[in-house]
Amino acid sequence: MRRIVKKKAALLVTAAALGLMVTACGGSKESSGGAAGTTAAGVETTKAAETEPAEELPASAEYASVDGMYKVTLLEGLEQTDMQFQANSSMMGLDGGSDRSGFSGISLGSPKGSVPGNPEKMESLEDYADHVVALALDGSGVTVDWEDVNAEVPEGAERCLAREGVARVSGTKGLAYAYYLETGDSYYSLIVVGNDDDVEDAKKVMKLDILGGAALEGSKAFVSGMTAVLNTVNGASVMDTVKAMEDMGASDAEMASIRSQAAQSLSDSWDVADAAGLMETADWLMNEGHNKEAKEYLGEFGGTEAADRAAMEAKLEGEDGEVRSAVLAAYDAWAAYGDAAISAWDLSRVGTVMGFGYAAGYCTYEEAMDKCLEAAKKAQESFGSWEEFNQSYLYGYAYWMGEDLEDPASSAAERVDIVDTLSSQANGPFSVDWNMELNKEW
Repeated sequence: MRRIVKKKAALLVTAAALGLMVTACGGSKESSGGAAGTTAAGVETTKAAETEPAEELPASAEYASVDGMYKVTLLEGLEQTDMQFQANSSMMGLDGGSDRSGFSGISLGSPKGSVPGNPEKMESLEDYADHVVALALDGSGVTVDWEDVNAEVPEGAERCLAREGVARVSGTKGLAYAYYLETGDSYYSLIVVGNDDDVEDAKKVMKLDILGGAALEGSKAFVSGMTAVLNTVNGASVMDTVKAMEDMGASDAEMASIRSQAAQSLSDSWDVADAAGLMETADWLMNEGHNKEAKEYLGEFGGTEAADRAAMEAKLEGEDGEVRSAVLAAYDAWAAYGDAAISAWDLSRVGTVMGFGYAAGYCTYEEAMDKCLEAAKKAQESFGSWEEFNQSYLYGYAYWMGEDLEDPASSAAERVDIVDTLSSQANGPFSVDWNMELNKEW
């Protein structure tokens, strides 16, 4: 019997996936300086003489994020593209096209625990600003010498931060402006890059508004909820990110790089090398998986015959910490959910495996989602709520890692914190109706 087989998969986050919206600056004009008055974003500039007529503002338009979490007011006529990483975590690209050649905007919004790109350090709005700029500009050829500028905190935010600077690329230069907001549980950002006139026009009208978010519904939202914890750890959903890249017209070279990385990850982590192996692994997760192993492992220690948890703990005297934690996690799961035990841990990873399979080119998006739908229906049959599903998932992770969920220094405790955070979000991944009728909608 296989003991705890620890199969970990790295996230496919590339410069292509997170930097598609930023283009080179256009023109080589020198900075024209700040406009008079106070911008819509709250940046203080030189006060105009009271005798001068009011300046006519450029035409503007509102652009809402695909998840309904925020909207930005910016120049009229921009081309919007969207990438949703997971529930309440999305990116919006706003491109100037032929009318404003070289002008690009990129806006992100996410809960603090689900910032795209899997940042290692995120303790302040300044950390967030540095991280987002790296996501947006690294690999684009654009460099900016940033400096902080004054900004007012808008309604609904706890803090804001504004930065501007000269942007350079390939011997030309223009302007860049960045605006960041922080609420109690989320971060938002808006960065624009382009020639001087376009950026100055954008600063006159730009605004970032925090919305309530759209209520989650539908089978795709349910499937996303099943992988939400790992998506949060990784910083994005592989399935959603690759689908968005395809929809936005990523180049053949970019997609080839993604396919290569995904195929390598599947080979290293799951011994999957082709379409047949992918489907076999997904079916194993749904029908046996580590759930079967955990119950067998529990039986080796007489766990299914233990009168209660105290009796189970007594049976484990003398065992090392990892074995003890793994067996107790399996026992707690079996005591709570019977044969379903840690099956949520397996079912949650069907979406991850199929996402990598889709990215590797082993299946189509439709085939990947069809298999995820099978796993979602099985989850509904096995558990009565997101609370039960998530607890089974946590027991499964603790078994797999041989860790105690109550050990604050463990990675298992970090997963508990993620579940708690996601569960507290009004329109988070677990707000979708658990008892909804699941149907194919792709």
